Amino acid sequence: MSKGKPLGLLGGAFDPVHSVHIRIAQACIDILDLQEVRFIPAHIPPHKVVAGAGPRQRLAMLELALQPHPQLTPSAIEIDRGGTSYTIDTLLSLRARAPQQSFCFILGADAFAALPTWRRWRELTDHAHLVIIDRGASGATTWSEPLRDHYDARACPDAARLHERRAGCIHRAALAVPDISSSQARALLNQAGPAEHILPPGVHAYIKEHQLYT
Repeated sequence: MSKGKPLGLLGGAFDPVHSVHIRIAQACIDILDLQEVRFIPAHIPPHKVVAGAGPRQRLAMLELALQPHPQLTPSAIEIDRGGTSYTIDTLLSLRARAPQQSFCFILGADAFAALPTWRRWRELTDHAHLVIIDRGASGATTWSEPLRDHYDARACPDAARLHERRAGCIHRAALAVPDISSSQARALLNQAGPAEHILPPGVHAYIKEHQLYT
């Protein structure tokens, strides 16, 4: 039995954080009845090359972006740990601090399809539920057989199950949100106007002030 409402976890490079990150987190709070969503920027992402902002700069942009949203909080757990950031290490650390807490690790459909490339990927559901953000793409057709078997054994169509257990479910959440990436946001930074509509308040000004992504 879990303790209280589930806590959402949203990891990534956040290079930079953009408005769709926030919309996804808010939608998950509403649809899944989460107590909050914690944004966890990687120190060194294992699957990406960071484009130009340092770990503390990416954290600072998150702090600016999340200020207006009380249920969205930044976490420096991976930055403080240093080195390459592996999700299994983060979940083990969080689980040790809160043994009965229900955790929902939120990830996009593309990231879930690549899950077998993650360190100790089969163990993730031992410590958290996985919530796949489903935007109506083909999704499961691109899953490898080991991943499909892993999903089939843990699929929880009913979001209420996320409140009943502290870990172990994989839930697909259908969200109508734009498909915008941080790389697209960076590409717009040198154009007049468009990036300000994608970046949260304060983030665009921070990027310009610190001359990032130029």
